[in-house]
Amino acid sequence: MTDSIADPFGNPRGLAGQVAGWLMALSNRQLNTWAVDLLAVRPADHVLEIGFGPGLAVQALARRVRRGQVAGVDISALMVRQATARNGAAVRQGQVQLHEAGVSKMPFGNATFDKVLAVNNVQFWPDLSHDLREVLRVLKPGGLLAIVLQPRRAPSSDDVLAVGEGLAAQLQAVGFRQVRREVADMGPMPAVAVLGTRPR
Repeated sequence: MTDSIADPFGNPRGLAGQVAGWLMALSNRQLNTWAVDLLAVRPADHVLEIGFGPGLAVQALARRVRRGQVAGVDISALMVRQATARNGAAVRQGQVQLHEAGVSKMPFGNATFDKVLAVNNVQFWPDLSHDLREVLRVLKPGGLLAIVLQPRRAPSSDDVLAVGEGLAAQLQAVGFRQVRREVADMGPMPAVAVLGTRPR
């Protein structure tokens, strides 16, 4: 994966970042809903979102996780501010904790989370193999990772599915088990989700 630090969607900042945050909130709503549904979170779960952007999935997760906690990391200070504003009450109550940090070195202990979610940002992870191992570290044994991606500029639906196959192979290579793909037709291109479990 490439490090797109200058991309307004990879690391939103300034006016372009504000526009990117607005576009993410507008265009990713259906994708976020699907992603949260795939996780099948329970009320007492501890859930992490990587690259939470403007905080839509965090908001949806917080509605379902009533006795647990939702945490998030995003490298963009602007997105931390936007997501904090969107989830203000839950942040003040301590139900949601949002951090300015990247996936490569997350500020959490080993085996902290039951579920981990990443929506439309794995393409910006600096080192996919290393970063997937970092996700494994923070997941509890038996915990579930869901990576959801809708590459709208992909040349064809077959290319989107090929991206999913490549991600699935990467998850298996670093030690995830019960790896599977899910596909949803959302237009203009299908969305693909790759899910894997940390072995017990």
